[in-house]
Amino acid sequence: VYSWRNINVANAHLNSYNYKREYDSHMMKNTEWGAVAYLQHSIYGSRKKIRINNNSSFITGYSATAEPTCGYTADNRECNKQEGTSLNTDGTYTKRYNSEIGYLASTTNNISGIYDMSGGSWEYMMGVMLHTNGQPCAGRDATYTSGFTGPYCYTSGTASGTSFPEKKYYDIYLYGIDDEHYNRRILGDATGETGPFESVIYESQVSQINSWHNDEAWFPVYFSPWSIRSSYYARAINAGVFAFGAHSGSIDSGVSYRIVITI
Repeated sequence: VYSWRNINVANAHLNSYNYKREYDSHMMKNTEWGAVAYLQHSIYGSRKKIRINNNSSFITGYSATAEPTCGYTADNRECNKQEGTSLNTDGTYTKRYNSEIGYLASTTNNISGIYDMSGGSWEYMMGVMLHTNGQPCAGRDATYTSGFTGPYCYTSGTASGTSFPEKKYYDIYLYGIDDEHYNRRILGDATGETGPFESVIYESQVSQINSWHNDEAWFPVYFSPWSIRSSYYARAINAGVFAFGAHSGSIDSGVSYRIVITI
């Protein structure tokens, strides 16, 4: 299916929360993503870098025919091929989930694993930075906001919208003015503990901070207070289950979300 994008965090949360109340459905938290990431990296998972979903049509469950070998340079080249397809159609460089190539994009390298943990679209997590006043940030500013009620973190003012849910449904991070201050992480969320991090320049045009498996690593910060994971279809080797970034919480054509249910 096409991943659901162009949705702010508050609406993603409401859709997740109302999906299956009998199973305590909710939008995925950063710490829950971390649990899946570490299981994938353990004897219960594939224990290697997950193949990227390089389908530029943002269709879920696809896998690149070859492992990207270069970092993100914004180019569609042999070392980082992307292409779009129609639903349920293989491409030259991207294959469906129910194929030998497709299995490589699963956390277990088989059809029973979890897909789209690398590439496809970025995914909003219920992980938000606190304002200096101790309240969760609604967003960047009046233009780029999550839809929740709360203070803006980049400018003055307060957003009105949906109230934040119970605290068990979101992770909170201390206020920060630098997206490389990883010590604000929550142990187990597979962010700060995946260091030490290093800066890499690809072909003199893109500077990148790398986590495990060369996955990119940017932490929530005052101008982007919401956590995002996975990266997207064009990020090449920098996408992955250990990739993390930051966003305003607002509607974005390249950002989706994920539902968790408890059985």
